[in-house]
Amino acid sequence: MFFLSACTTNKAIPPIESVHPHQERAQLLQQLSQWQITGKIAFIQSNKRERANFHWQINEETQQQNLNLTSYLGINVLQLSSSNGHHKVKVDGKTYQGEDLTALIYQLTGFTLPTKALNFWLKGLPYLDSDQISYHPETQLPEYLLSSLETNTNNHEAWRIHYGNYQAIKQFILAKKLTISKGDLTIKLVIDKWRV
Repeated sequence: MFFLSACTTNKAIPPIESVHPHQERAQLLQQLSQWQITGKIAFIQSNKRERANFHWQINEETQQQNLNLTSYLGINVLQLSSSNGHHKVKVDGKTYQGEDLTALIYQLTGFTLPTKALNFWLKGLPYLDSDQISYHPETQLPEYLLSSLETNTNNHEAWRIHYGNYQAIKQFILAKKLTISKGDLTIKLVIDKWRV
């Protein structure tokens, strides 16, 4: 015959590691691999200023993306489609192809758009391990991101991303306004709609 008895010990229960809210948010957003955004984009550099409406669709799992830029009158300015690191950009009825999308866009437009990094920065995540994020003291959401990402220009200044107007989209909290700057280039994004 067996007797079961409860016994107590003085063994301390190890404390559960608390996950910092920034880490928790980052872990959740790393799961967000398919999304679409629509809104307005402006490129401001020296005496150049270009504006467009955009629709951008990303599927990180299949490494595919589509980006359409249209003028305020609805005229197509640029069409991009990417699949497995190969990019096709259609501008003025002509199609251009290449493996380095940032270089391709710069060659066609004169503007630097760090597309790979933007996939992370849009979600408020670092692209490089060295990227530094400052959080708002009250909301604990990203307020600024500073990146030393090198692009194919001679400008070695850091990229600065400022975030604003957050909203909850399902379980994610995402920014609706971003100002991205490097040297004399400023890119302003106003996101009207996130789809996740």
